[in-house]
Amino acid sequence: MRLIGILLTTLLALPAYAGSAGEVDAGSSRIVSADGAVTEILFALGVEDQLVGVDTTSKYPAAANQLPKVGYLRALPFEGVLSLNPDQLITTEEAEPEQTLQRLEQVGVKVTRLPVAQSPEQTLQRITAIGELVNREAEAAKLVSDLQRVFDGIDKKVAAREWAPSVLILLAAGNHGVSFGGSHTGADALLDSIGATNAVSDIRGYKPASREAIISANPDAIIVAETAPGQFRITDWPELAQLPAWKNGHRYVGDSMLLLSFGPRLAEAMLAIDQILPEGPRPENTFASNHGD
Repeated sequence: MRLIGILLTTLLALPAYAGSAGEVDAGSSRIVSADGAVTEILFALGVEDQLVGVDTTSKYPAAANQLPKVGYLRALPFEGVLSLNPDQLITTEEAEPEQTLQRLEQVGVKVTRLPVAQSPEQTLQRITAIGELVNREAEAAKLVSDLQRVFDGIDKKVAAREWAPSVLILLAAGNHGVSFGGSHTGADALLDSIGATNAVSDIRGYKPASREAIISANPDAIIVAETAPGQFRITDWPELAQLPAWKNGHRYVGDSMLLLSFGPRLAEAMLAIDQILPEGPRPENTFASNHGD
């Protein structure tokens, strides 16, 4: 119970992120990471030797797949995490269930729940926060500086662009099918970061993709985010293949964690998308109306 009291004090003192208190040697602690982007940041900061376990969303870099898996971010098992004897659990506000997190705090595990990042600025803030947690402030500062240079360059291109391209993002999730990335999603936030508009902004959240809506959207560019390589087959979506954006090469198919997690590879994702955007608006055409039935 003493740790819970310290946690409340820490929450008030550190509004940038929420975490339980506890005396942990950041240079030698045993860390469990429960978030793919958090895991990537820890590797990027050079503390992978302190990682004793990760969640199932942690698939990059390849070395993360060699670590024990503690379960899914939103369904963390108390026994599974505790069996790894961690000093710290670093996760995000998406982590569940709350009971597991509270029980871990009660037995002395330092639990840090970082805000979900959905902008370049928030990504940099998360890197800085994790650097402080693991005593890698200098490494975090360098990573932040490197990413900021890329972000600044993209911001200049966005400012010089005299139009906002319409982009369709599809999430291909294996047995869960293919979904539109609508408003209030990481997909929407990614498009905002590169000065693009969401072709399905009238849809909220991730919703099953429909062939009619694909034709109606008729975007300037198309992004397919795969939760595993090869989960999207264009032969299954002939309507998408007929869109001018797809035919003209304004498309990108890639790793969903790269594209949507707002981790240390965010600059890479933004540059990849920027390269597939058309240079200017397409001449007005009647594709959607001609294919509406």
